[in-house]
Amino acid sequence: MAARGHVQDPNDRRLRPIYDYLDNGNNKMAIQQAEKLLKKHRDLHCAKVLKAIGFQRTGKQEEAFVLAQEVAALEPTDDNSLQALTILYREMHRPELVTKLYEAAVRKVPSSEEYHSHLFMAYARVGEYKKMQQAGMALYKIVPKNPYYFWSVMSLIMQSISAQDEKLSKTMFLPLAERMVEKMVKEDKIEAEAEVELYYMILERLGKYEEALEVIRGKLGEKLTSELQSRENKCMAMYKKLSRWPECNALSKRLLLLNSDDWQFYLSYFDSVFHLIDDSWTPPTEGPMSLEGNLDYTIEEAVRFIEHQIEADSKNPRPLRGPYLAKLELIRRLRHRGCNDEYKLGEPEDLMYQYFLKFGDKPCCFTDLKVFVDLLSSSQHSSFINRLLGSLPLTPPAEGSVALPADIKAMQRHLCVVQLSRLLGLSHKMEKVQKQEAIREVIVRYRHGLQFGKSCLKTELQFSDYYCLIGAHMLLDLWNQGEDWAVWQCLALLEEGLSNSPSNAQFKLLLIRIYCTLGAFEPATDLYSSLDAKHIQHDTIG
Repeated sequence: MAARGHVQDPNDRRLRPIYDYLDNGNNKMAIQQAEKLLKKHRDLHCAKVLKAIGFQRTGKQEEAFVLAQEVAALEPTDDNSLQALTILYREMHRPELVTKLYEAAVRKVPSSEEYHSHLFMAYARVGEYKKMQQAGMALYKIVPKNPYYFWSVMSLIMQSISAQDEKLSKTMFLPLAERMVEKMVKEDKIEAEAEVELYYMILERLGKYEEALEVIRGKLGEKLTSELQSRENKCMAMYKKLSRWPECNALSKRLLLLNSDDWQFYLSYFDSVFHLIDDSWTPPTEGPMSLEGNLDYTIEEAVRFIEHQIEADSKNPRPLRGPYLAKLELIRRLRHRGCNDEYKLGEPEDLMYQYFLKFGDKPCCFTDLKVFVDLLSSSQHSSFINRLLGSLPLTPPAEGSVALPADIKAMQRHLCVVQLSRLLGLSHKMEKVQKQEAIREVIVRYRHGLQFGKSCLKTELQFSDYYCLIGAHMLLDLWNQGEDWAVWQCLALLEEGLSNSPSNAQFKLLLIRIYCTLGAFEPATDLYSSLDAKHIQHDTIG
């Protein structure tokens, strides 16, 4: 609750038992201990605040607030009282009172770096951006460190973001922030990567893309090292904003030659190629083709580049997905332009089949291919799925049984085919009897697949969970068609799945939806609680 590493101050020693009671949740004992201490030491303000925290945690909010205000009125400057009041106000959801607390502390001890920084953070919590700016500059005057100066710059950016008048934002706040950073650049005082990021952010928001590009390509850009290819990504973003497609293409190509699996650069490469074609771009007669080197500006060159990427990958002992998916993406873009056939890139069905043979045992195979299934005509759907099924390494079935996989990789391949089949709508075209047989089969496959996950922890998902999920959705299809028995079988299947894989959020969400539809809200509430959705949300936002 409070830092108590080396207890030297006698007051710290006296307060320690109260801290321990509060930390252990023994709030009543904390109150009693605080009262005993206050009888002996009436001027020990921190004890009174700790007593208030005890009141707050036992539901006596009014008494807690009265005690806190008594101490706050004395404008304390000792660390213990200030930290304890900060904790109390946070628990009361009154962060604005923390600002008043540290404003008073700063007035009394104007040279304290710690109190100034606490004041800045208190303003940040309540969104007082103007005061944040002033507190940042006041702190920089006391302790001239770069971070404090840039706290003030960031406060100006926040004022520009929150300003209702966009004109005011672009004529006052952002230009002032730009001048402040330029001053540090001229004095050669830029030290950290975050400071360069801030400068880039200001220029980008001002629409000064050329200047932002110069910063990234120049000496300051060398500081951008914490993220992989951070500098290149920012350059690419500026090239796109400035419609400098030659540089965009050349940079994408260069980065793809270094890493042929980086999908974002394939998209930039294709975007820039087709912009260059639409603009009828031709290379200059003298000098380099662009600032970033040579580039491709025709469809023929783009086709050759992708074929070269695939050929280079074929020699790789560990094949990469990017080049093969890039070929499908190029076919899609050429089809939109009505000029695919003349470049002989191959049939999408064949390419997707070859892709499945290479990567079908990876869970990502389905999500990769589902983006491109629209390249198949409706007449090709059944033949494509049958072709995939024919390539599966399944053990021959006994009479009346199902052909089952011998290992996880074989099961993953079959699971990918089942998912693609449902995506293409083949399960929706089945007759009722066929669908019931298909449901029986996926349940058998689900239960068989559990043997591959015997060593999984409770927090891990079972390898065959998707069979259970697909079976549940097929049962819901039957329920929607008027088969009431199907919903009960679906609930039983999902509950079975949840018992084997307690951390599967998809099972829980589907169960919540079904229970709510049926009007059974109690199990739905328990399931929602077990999702820990609040914690997931906080972690994600954080």
